[in-house]
Amino acid sequence: MRGKRLSIGLRAALAIFTVALLVTSTWAATPWYEKVLHSFGNGTDGAGSSAGLIFDAAGNLYGTTTGGGAYSAGTVFELTPTAGGGWTETVLHSFNKNGTDGANPEAGLIFDAAGNLYGTTYGGGTYTSCNAGSTTSCGTVFELTPTAGGGWTETV
Repeated sequence: MRGKRLSIGLRAALAIFTVALLVTSTWAATPWYEKVLHSFGNGTDGAGSSAGLIFDAAGNLYGTTTGGGAYSAGTVFELTPTAGGGWTETVLHSFNKNGTDGANPEAGLIFDAAGNLYGTTYGGGTYTSCNAGSTTSCGTVFELTPTAGGGWTETV
């Protein structure tokens, strides 16, 4: 009787080991592919994206670029999935370096419950000389609010 119990326990352990081995070898053989969703062209679409991305409830991605845009000072962008599996980029805001607007966002974005986007910029803003002997601006915290017509309004 004792030998029969050991035999059943040994069989169960062997079956579990076999299943684990099959699952592990199947997982290891699964190919992983990278898919480029958008390539920045160092033009009006932005350049130098170094921060993370966030999703909205509809599956759109949002992020920032440190350069490029209409004024070469960075952008906030949205990537929208298309029916064929691709993505379409829309620039929501181009930073201007005009003395009050931010410039060169290097961090990611966050949403609030109302759908507004918030982020920070490395440069721009109204204050200068944040580093001794420097004439660079000190950066901003900004909010982008969606408008009724489909655009976005920036508030520093």
